[in-house]
Amino acid sequence: MREFPQTYEQEALWIADQFVADPSPFLETWAQHITGPLDVPALERALAALVARHAVLRTRFVLGDSGAVQCVDPDGTVPLERLPWPGGDLHETLRRAGQRPLDLTAAPARLTLYDYAPGEHVLLLQIHHVAVDDASLVLLDHELSALYAEEAGGEPAELAPPGLSLGEHAVRARAAGIAPEDLAFWAGFLAGAPALTHLPPRPSGRRTLGARRGPACDCVRATVPAGLGDAVRTAARAMRTTPHVLMSTCMAVTAAAVNGEDVVIGSPVSRRGAPDLDGVFGCLTDLLPVRYLVPSGAPFREVCAAAKRTSLEVLRHRNVPYAQLGGGVTRTRGVLSGERTSRICLVLDQSPSQLDLPGLRCERVHVGGASAKFDWLQYVVADGRGWDVRADYATDYFTEDEAGLVLRQWLTALTVAADDPDVPVREVWRRLASVA
Repeated sequence: MREFPQTYEQEALWIADQFVADPSPFLETWAQHITGPLDVPALERALAALVARHAVLRTRFVLGDSGAVQCVDPDGTVPLERLPWPGGDLHETLRRAGQRPLDLTAAPARLTLYDYAPGEHVLLLQIHHVAVDDASLVLLDHELSALYAEEAGGEPAELAPPGLSLGEHAVRARAAGIAPEDLAFWAGFLAGAPALTHLPPRPSGRRTLGARRGPACDCVRATVPAGLGDAVRTAARAMRTTPHVLMSTCMAVTAAAVNGEDVVIGSPVSRRGAPDLDGVFGCLTDLLPVRYLVPSGAPFREVCAAAKRTSLEVLRHRNVPYAQLGGGVTRTRGVLSGERTSRICLVLDQSPSQLDLPGLRCERVHVGGASAKFDWLQYVVADGRGWDVRADYATDYFTEDEAGLVLRQWLTALTVAADDPDVPVREVWRRLASVA
C-alpha cells in the first residue's frame, strides 16, 4: 500500500462528505444500456484490467496522522455484482441504485450489471466524485471498449500507460502551492458579489433563499432541437465566442430577471493540461464562480462579450481550489457560502464519448443526481445537431412544474438570443415573463 496526500479537489469533497447525510451529493453515475450477446466473463476481465491500470479505482480515502490521505492498494478490485432488473422506469430505477452509500474507506466505486431483458443488459458504475470527472468518463469509454474487444478475442488493446497517479499529482500540486496573484485576482473579482436571493422562474416566498436546504432533489429534462442547435452555433461564431459562453449567459440572464443585474453562475474547469495528466483517471475538475453583469438596457451581444472576457480571466486564475475561495481569499463571511455561493451551475458537454463494444449496441443512460449538489445543476449534452438537457434541482426550492418552467425560460432566452444577438436584455426578460 502507498499513502499520499489527497489533492486539493479530493480533500474538499472528502471533508464536505463527512458532514452530509446519505445519499451523498457527490455520488456520480455512468450507465450503459447494452443490447446484444454480451460476453460477461470478457467484460469482467476487461473491468479488472481497467482497475489494474488506474490507481484511483484501487484507492481508499481515510483520515491519517497527517490529515486526509489516499491509500493506494496494489491489487484492489471493484467487484461486479450481477442482479436481475428490479423493474420500473429505467432512469428512476438507476437513480435509486445510484443513491446507495459508498464507503470511501473501502472503495470509491461499485459496478452492477443488470439483466434487463432477454439479450439486454444495463451496466451501472456508481462512483464518488473524489475518483472521477467528465474527462475520466471519456477515458472509461475508450479504454473499456479496447479492453473488452481484446478479452472477447479481438485485437490487443495497446493502450498507452496512464501516466501520473493522482497521489503523485497531489504531492506535486501541494509542493507548488497556490500563487498569491491568483488569490489576489479572486479577492477582487468576488468583492461585493451580491446575494442570490431568488431562484427563477420568478420571486416568491418559496424560492427566497437563506434557510439551509435539504438534500432531496429531482430531475427535469428537455431538448434543444437540431434547428435551435444550429442557430446557437451560428450565433456563437458570429459573436466570436463559444456555445458554452452563450448558454451560460442565457442562464445568467434568466437568473438576473429575478435577482438584478449582478449574478454568479458556477462553471466547471479542468486542471488537466500537463501531458502526464491526459491519461489519468480521477477528479481533476473543480467548479469556479463566474460573475455576470446583466444591465437591462444592454444588448445580449454585449453581455455575452463581457462574459467571454470574464470566463477567460477565470481560466487564467483557475488554480485556486473552490474550497479555498471562502477562507483563502477573504475573511468576509458568506462571499462564497450560504446565499452568495454558486447556487446555479451549468455544465456543457459538446463532444460526448461513446462505449463501443464489438457486436453490441451501447447507449449511455444519463441518470439524475443522487442528492442536491446545488440548488440548480443543469447538464447540456450534445446529441447530433441538438443537445439533451437535464437539470437536477433541490425540491426545497422548486416544484416539478417550477423546474420545468425554468428550463422553458432558459430555452426561450436561448432561442431569442440565437435569433437576434442584439436583442436588449429587457426584451429577453419580457419574453421570459410570458412563458407559461
